[in-house]
Amino acid sequence: MGQSTSYYIGIDGGGTRCRAKLFNSKGECLGLAETGGANVASDVKQAKQSLLDVITEALRVADLHAHVRLADLHVAAGLAGANLSSARHALINWAHPFASFHFTSDLATAIIGAHGGGEGALLIVGTGSCAASWQKNTLHHFGGHGFTLGDKGSGAWLGKQAIIHLLESLEGVFEQTGFCRAIHSHLGLPSAQALVDHYHHAPPSVFGKLAPLVMQSANKGDEKALEIVKEGADYLSKIASLALNSGNSKLAITGGVASLITPYLSCEMRDALVPVAHSPEWGAVYLFYKERCQLVQR
Repeated sequence: MGQSTSYYIGIDGGGTRCRAKLFNSKGECLGLAETGGANVASDVKQAKQSLLDVITEALRVADLHAHVRLADLHVAAGLAGANLSSARHALINWAHPFASFHFTSDLATAIIGAHGGGEGALLIVGTGSCAASWQKNTLHHFGGHGFTLGDKGSGAWLGKQAIIHLLESLEGVFEQTGFCRAIHSHLGLPSAQALVDHYHHAPPSVFGKLAPLVMQSANKGDEKALEIVKEGADYLSKIASLALNSGNSKLAITGGVASLITPYLSCEMRDALVPVAHSPEWGAVYLFYKERCQLVQR
């Protein structure tokens, strides 16, 4: 396949959604698509299917699905959970249908995209949370230990704290507040037992859907909601500070909860914020194919 007919796919696979951008060899974005989550640590089979679905959709959006085969594509992916050895093993041994396939963590591609391939720090606050520093081609990682062991301040964590507090209030441990009533009314589940049944095996993305309600209650001054949000924001400020102390002075923030949580970060972290230069999908292609795909620098 000659360079003039080469196509590159950049993937950003998170816990809630998987996005793909299709580029030609000139670095022009031809199509953008989105499907369900692609967390390889949680569900490798689902993550692989999400990759295939989102790439197929990107080709359709670009009106190339009738002319370009999966075997013609060079795919670069940043995937949630790809830093774990079990997930890496599964992806390395995947008999993928592409011309080439490279992957790393979604954190790596996000930070490279955010700073246009340059050095800097990044705070991600989406379904999960983590911070990182990219310096001298080395990624330093802070937090991001997953829903069970970490991801404090994330959308899933905020939702989980809301459910925990609602359960306790329904059982009389704490007095119900407007925050509890808002969550309870939104869910429409009649009892504590119904809540446990619904959320006992729920994935992080389900908890993350409650994050906007938690933030709304905090913004209205609800004491418990503010307590939850401030605890999460304090942790996020601390890991962002660690990333900056690794030698960077520029901090970008991204993720579905980023704009909601930013006002609650420390003054020092808010002052260090710079705009995001490019998307994680751009970062994935830049990382693995920058010598072949002429991505535009800004």
